Amino acid sequence: MASENSSNPREHFLAGKRFLREENMDRSLRAFEKAFKEDKDNADYMSYYGMLKAIRGGEIGLGLELCTRAIKKEFFKAEYYLNLGRVYMAAGNKKGAIKVFLKGLKFDPQNEDINKYLVELGFRGRPIIPGLDRANPINKLLGILLRRVIPGLFRKKES
Repeated sequence: MASENSSNPREHFLAGKRFLREENMDRSLRAFEKAFKEDKDNADYMSYYGMLKAIRGGEIGLGLELCTRAIKKEFFKAEYYLNLGRVYMAAGNKKGAIKVFLKGLKFDPQNEDINKYLVELGFRGRPIIPGLDRANPINKLLGILLRRVIPGLFRKKES
């Protein structure tokens, strides 16, 4: 574990991720802040620090700026879209969060966290039989069956 006086940003970052998994947001924020202040150009540190500053520190603007900058540096990392989506959620912007999460799924279609947040936000894909209304009992039954019995069948496959 990184000591308080350690100046190894990677150690702080890994500690921050561990605290985040443990849902200790205050310690996670402090660890990510130390990592970011040591290396402000690192996209990992930028993304996670920005996300925590927004959801824990209430600094939505800073969170949006840092998470967006991280994506511009490394656009192919789904976790950056996850972090930006969480900032949008903290800002109360459900549509923005869904849009960002869907972009993240293009790089990692099986990302459990992104899929979990999409379900939490009430995002639903197209009806199974497009010609029928979503509320049609046939579409509802097929949707439930396919989601439970054959999950991922209708998701885009990685190229």
